[in-house]
Amino acid sequence: MLTKQTLTIASANLFNFIEPPNAFYDFENIYERDAWQDKCRWTKQNIQALEADIVGLQEVFSIDAVQTLFTQMGYPYFATVETPKVADEYIYSHPVVAVASRYPLKYIQAVTTPNDLISKGYGVEVPPFSRAPIFCIVDIPHIGEIGFYVCHLKSQRATESLTADGAQPLIGRWLSSQQRGWEALMLRLFSEQQYAQRPMPTVLVGDMNQALSSDISGLLTEPTNNEPHKLQFKDSWQLLSDAPQDRPATHYHFSHGNVLDYILLSQEFQPDSVYSLADVTQFTTLDQHLINPIYEQDKNASDHAFIAVTLRFVL
Repeated sequence: MLTKQTLTIASANLFNFIEPPNAFYDFENIYERDAWQDKCRWTKQNIQALEADIVGLQEVFSIDAVQTLFTQMGYPYFATVETPKVADEYIYSHPVVAVASRYPLKYIQAVTTPNDLISKGYGVEVPPFSRAPIFCIVDIPHIGEIGFYVCHLKSQRATESLTADGAQPLIGRWLSSQQRGWEALMLRLFSEQQYAQRPMPTVLVGDMNQALSSDISGLLTEPTNNEPHKLQFKDSWQLLSDAPQDRPATHYHFSHGNVLDYILLSQEFQPDSVYSLADVTQFTTLDQHLINPIYEQDKNASDHAFIAVTLRFVL
């Protein structure tokens, strides 16, 4: 039967979260002090609205500033596994992912690509992640350990040519898709290996930069076997028993909405599994700043919706 023990997991793309006087991507991209304070206010307000226990974060440039902000909100446990690139001492590129938790992080590492598995079997080299995902183990009171992954897969922006004369948009788009596909596959293989070595309830959150219905990012959830003891992620939205027919978009390109942000759950959170320990009872999408923005309130908002899922554990 259902218990009162719940856990809420969230994913939030903070969108160019960088403290002035540093700049993101270009020397002109520096927040004015008032704009920076307003961005922190907006971020804090929306994170608190989710009432999450663990949050996976994307687009983190200023690591110390993010950690300070989340510590103020009651998340004393925080981790990243790499740092952004910096040019000319203040122009930042390649933002990183992070995890903020109300509960202790017992183990933290960067997700690595299992090159041996691919090179020995197929004779190809796997490219590194464009942004290293995080794997950590969180110790939840009265529940125990859960595995937690945060990722931000390669964007759909075309890979740039090394020379202007050699630029070909179709090649650039294909290379970006290929990179994103490798990242989804390597993330899946890594998580399967971790689960096989130490089975535990597992969550993967992140900005996939593509719908999971695609053949590329869909590699994360595509069924490959009928062995219930092997890790199998499912989209948490699909596990919500009373999910609305129309799923809210988490990002808009002009007027076209897309679902790019996901929370994936292992079989311990799937009601049809023999290993089921919890049910999905609520899915939250904070998207008002995308569909009905109020300038004064949302002028420094994220360009993504923040999402959260609440799990209620069963006896």
